[in-house]
Formats: sequence, structure tokens, C-alpha cells
Amino acid sequence: MSFRFATEPRTTRRLLGRQDPQDLLSQRLPWIMGGMAFWALCILLRLLWLQGVEHRKYRARADQQHTTIVPIPPIRGELRDRRGEPLAISIKVESLFADPRVFYPDYKPGKGEERQWGEPDRKAAAAVAAKLAPILEQTRGQVLEKLLRKKPFVYLERHLPPAKSAAIRALNLDGIEFQPESQRFYPRGSLAAQIIGFTNIDGLGQLGIEQTYDKQLAGVKGELVAPKDAHGKLLILQENYSKIPVNGASLQLSIDASIQHIVEDALEEGVRLSRPRTAYAVVVDPNTGEILAMAGTPSFDPNHILPRKFRNRGDAELSAAERDELRRELERQKAARKVHPVEDVYEPGSTMKIFTAAIALEERKIHLGERIDCMSGRWQYSAKVPPITDTHRHGLLTFEEMLWQSSNIGAAKIGIRLDPAVHYQYLRKFGFGDATGLNFPGESAGRLIAPDRWSVPTQYTLSYGYGLSTTPLQILMAGCALANGGKLMQPILVQRIYNDKGLLLKEFKPTVRGQVLSEETANLMKETLKGVLTQGTGRKARLDNGVEAFGKTGTSRKLIDGQYDPKRHFASFMGFFPADKPQFGVLVMLDDPAGDTTGGDVAAPLFKRIGDGILRFRQTAPDPDRESDLKLSLRDWPVSETDEATMHVERGRVPDLQGLSLKAAIHRVVLVGGTPKVEAAPGFTATRVVGQIPAPGAPLEPGTVVRIKAGMP
Repeated sequence: MSFRFATEPRTTRRLLGRQDPQDLLSQRLPWIMGGMAFWALCILLRLLWLQGVEHRKYRARADQQHTTIVPIPPIRGELRDRRGEPLAISIKVESLFADPRVFYPDYKPGKGEERQWGEPDRKAAAAVAAKLAPILEQTRGQVLEKLLRKKPFVYLERHLPPAKSAAIRALNLDGIEFQPESQRFYPRGSLAAQIIGFTNIDGLGQLGIEQTYDKQLAGVKGELVAPKDAHGKLLILQENYSKIPVNGASLQLSIDASIQHIVEDALEEGVRLSRPRTAYAVVVDPNTGEILAMAGTPSFDPNHILPRKFRNRGDAELSAAERDELRRELERQKAARKVHPVEDVYEPGSTMKIFTAAIALEERKIHLGERIDCMSGRWQYSAKVPPITDTHRHGLLTFEEMLWQSSNIGAAKIGIRLDPAVHYQYLRKFGFGDATGLNFPGESAGRLIAPDRWSVPTQYTLSYGYGLSTTPLQILMAGCALANGGKLMQPILVQRIYNDKGLLLKEFKPTVRGQVLSEETANLMKETLKGVLTQGTGRKARLDNGVEAFGKTGTSRKLIDGQYDPKRHFASFMGFFPADKPQFGVLVMLDDPAGDTTGGDVAAPLFKRIGDGILRFRQTAPDPDRESDLKLSLRDWPVSETDEATMHVERGRVPDLQGLSLKAAIHRVVLVGGTPKVEAAPGFTATRVVGQIPAPGAPLEPGTVVRIKAGMP
């Protein structure tokens, strides 16, 4: 039996009161898809907003979290003397800094006040401070305060000695890093310190050439992008410069280090014998205006501006006694830093007589051999003013004898032959009343009043050096016009400027400010002034070996409370040699020498000492213009432990320097904590170490001077 089943279409049964699911789906699907599309659109717009509009903001935040910007100072340019000897150099050192953000677990980046620091992890910071404090020779509290400062970058100590760097690096502390820097060093110590100047801890010039040419020497700062690892430790890579530093230019000065040394030794002797308040001297080339030496007492060592106990300490960290000690030290330093030849002004006294005489000769108001009545040493030229007096009672003197014997009366009688306006204009042409053009910080212009303000005695007193004020450098440059044929030269301290690759950028050539006198008058004055050293007040200035010189003594009373004090005075001597073709002009000045002494008594012997020293030096010194420039540069020294300058050195012991190059020897001494002082025989190009004091292996206290004797290999 078979069965057949008929199939009929099955219809969906609608639930009572409910809509069909397919209908629901068809009705809701557009809303679902629309919501999803809207959400996707919002996400897309947000992404576009973040990646487009606020990309830089969040990129900056990310960079702040993972990197930091470390400032990289450039290597400061060098200073060398005219023969290429180093006077100021920069050596590679390291400074220690902290990233305090490491000690703030809840730190959130931002700019300025937008940063959120939260509470510090004092326990972690204290542990780091406890390890660093004994090495840095600071208290734990001092180190901890720096570690918790709310700044991304805080120096802990600048210019670390190598031994400290090695000890700290071995600790491998989080948030503590080293920054490569350069430290200014002066190989000759106090030599020419007032001219060269010094830099502060940040490398900014504070005095002298360092200040005047700070922009050229400093270069341009760079920036280093330093990434951080997961522990916040900086990974400093030299190639990560966001801004490459540009090293400073190097300057070749007109100063001759050997002549500078001769001058400073002579001044020390003058201070010992005469006990003046200060003593100073200038040596120039009268034909070019180049300053070969300039020095004053007291001086200072630019390598040690402050005693060690005051370094890396703020005023709040000092006791009352220490603050008082620091104040006295700063006052002493201030006095030692004064550059007397360009800053001090004084009434030149008898030195001015040579200019009165030269003007009268040029204007044909007098002639050689003419006799002048010096009135037996006292001349009452007006009943309304005090008389003019001489030290000695002279009668008739020739023009030449008046200068040899330095008669005030004779000079006044010559001076009043000049028309006041002419007299004034000549003094201006000689440079009185104007700055010399040296472009040196603190330079004074002196004072010279115009004729319409002259009183009855003014022209009389101007003729023998009172009633005007001048600087020692001004009067020496004026005197050079008598030595070089009548030309007033502009003084020069910098000869050339080189970039850090040794390429010449600028050269300062001799500049004639004006023709003051005819060559004939200048030559007549040269011949006349020879007699000052042979027959007059400057006999103690006569040079050895028959070398002729000419010059003039000067003794000027000081004006104290409106009165000239007979017991207080300036004593000076200005001279030039060799007399026929002068190559050196020298001015020596003593401020308040002990006793009733004159320029011929105390300044003339110092001129002789300086002149004889220069002449001996000239016999052995090669011509610097025939030598190739020495480009001593320490900026490219390797810093690896196998470098010649750094290997085999022991902290606290004098290293063996024999046979090393100068730069390597200097670096070794610095590494062991000593203070190198280079000594070279005058006239030789020193490139290698030929001797040293103390001997190798001797105990070495921090800061002890190690004398490096340099010569040819």
C-alpha cells in the first residue's frame, strides 16, 4: 500500500500583536548603519583633527616624554700672541646635570606652567643624593634640592675633574647625565691677564679681549636631541643635533708674550724698590701702533678667579664670615682687573713739554739753539696767580737744554708764543681729549678744554703738563708721532681673526689717524731728546751696548682736595729706541712711589730694564712675519682613554711630561688637578716639553702649579 502526501506552501504565522522580524530588520537596519557610519565619521574626523590640526601639539608631548633638548655650547676660539704662542685656549671637560622628571612619577608634560609635576619620590632622590654628595663634595641636602627642582634640566656641577666624572659614571644612576663642554684655560697664568680678560662659568667674556670680542670668540650655540630609554636614562648621541654648534673664531693678538714677560718682571722690581700704589707700562711699535705689551700691578690669575671654597656655592650657603671673606676677595679682584694704561687719567706734567716744543718748532715760533731766560727758577708772570717754579735755579738755557733739564718756566715761555686756538688744535691732532680708537672696555678719553674756557694761567700750565688729563696710552701714542715721522697711529691689539678651520677672516692693518707734524720737525725732536738720556734728567734710562734712545721724564703732582700735594705724585718715563729708526716705544708709570722721587729716579731705570731685556730678546727671536702661524688647537683632542694626553695619569701625582707636545702636556696636568704654566725661552718656537717642575711622580695638591718648560724637540 502506498501513501501520497500533498505538500502545500507553508505560511509564517504572525504572533498575536507582534511585528514580523524581517520587517523589524528592514526598518532598523538603516538606523544601525547610519549610527555606525556616523560613529566612523566621528572617529575619522577626530583622527584628521589629531593628525592635522593638533599633530604638532601631541608630537611635542611625545617628544617631551621620550626625548629632551640638551644645549650644546660651541668651543670658544683661542687667543694667541703675535708669534702663535697660546694665551687662552679651551679644553674638553664634562659637566654633570640631572633630569628631575625622573623623580616625579606622576609628571605630565607640557609647556611652562602647563607641566604637572605631582609629588616627588623623595626616597629615590635621597638615595641618589647620598651617592653623589661625597663625590661632589657637597651636602646631601644641597644635592637633593637640585634633584627635586621642578625643571627638566638642572646642573649639579660644571666642569668636573676627570676623576669625579669616572666615579659618578661608575654608579650608573638614573636621571644623572654628563654634558660635554669646554673650559677656558690660560696656559701663561697671570701673564697679560688684564689685556686678555677671562670668562665666567658660562663662557661669557668678562674683561679685556675676552669681553670686547666675545661675539666672535663665542660662536653659535647648538642643541642636541637626547632620547630617553624606558627608565628615563638619556641616550646622548653626537649625531642627534637639532642645531649644530658653530665654534668661535680665534684671535692673533699684537702682544708678544716674551716682551710682556719682560715688562711684568720689570714692574715687579719697580714695586719692590719704590713701593708705589700701582705701577704700569705699555710697549708699542711706533710705526704700526701695535701694542706689544701692556701690564699693571697688581694682577690676577684668570684660571682661579675665586678660591675653591666659594665655587658652586650660592650666597645663601655661605656663613657670615665666609660672605665677608668673599666680599674682600671680590674687592681685591676688582682692583687687580683694572687696566690702568687705558682707564686711568692723570695730568702728565713734564712729559707734555716735548709736545709744546714740537708745536713751537713746527709753527716756527722758536729754533734750535735759541736761548730762554728761566728766571733762576721762579717766574711771577702775573700778580693774580701763583708763580711758576723749577726744581733747579736755571738762568739762560738753550731750547735743547730747557728740555734736557725739564724747565717749567722755559716750557711756559715757549707755549705762550703760540696762538691759543693753534695750540689747542695741535693738542687735538696729537689725540688729547679723544679716545685712542683701541675699542677696549673702560677706556677713558681724558680731558682737554677749549680755548674759550681758558683762564689766565691755562696756556702757561698746559705747556708743562697741567690743566689737562690724559691716559698713559694716549700720551704714548702721541709720543710715537715724534718717532715715526709725525704720524698719529691708532693702537692695535688684535692683528688677525681666523675661523675654527684656520681660515683668515679679518686682518687689522696699521691706521694713520692724521699727520700731526712734518717729518723734519719730528726728526729735530728725536735728535734733541737724545740729550735727555745723555745730559739731562733721564740719565738712568741709558741702554746698554751703546744703543741710543730718546725720551722724556715726567713728574706730576696729584691734585688732592683742590690742592697739589707735594708728597703725592706720578713718576713716569717715555722713551723710544733705537733712536735713529725707532721700533719700540715704552711708557713706564709709577703711581705714588715712596719718597720725594722723580720720574728720572724711579721710572727711568725701569725703562732701561725693559729696553735692555727687549734688545737681548731681539738678538735671539726669529721674525714672526717669516714664521708660519701656529694654529694650536685643543678642540679636536680625542677623549678616549688611549689618547696621548690622557693615558698613564694618576690623580694626586705629577705626570711625566717629558717629550710630550704642549697641548698633551697641558691636558695631562689639567686631568690630574694641577695648574699648568708654560715657560718658553724668548725667541724660540716652543712645541715640545723639555723640562718640568715638580718632577714626575711628586705629590700634587689640587691647583698646584706645574711649570712646563717648552722648547724645540
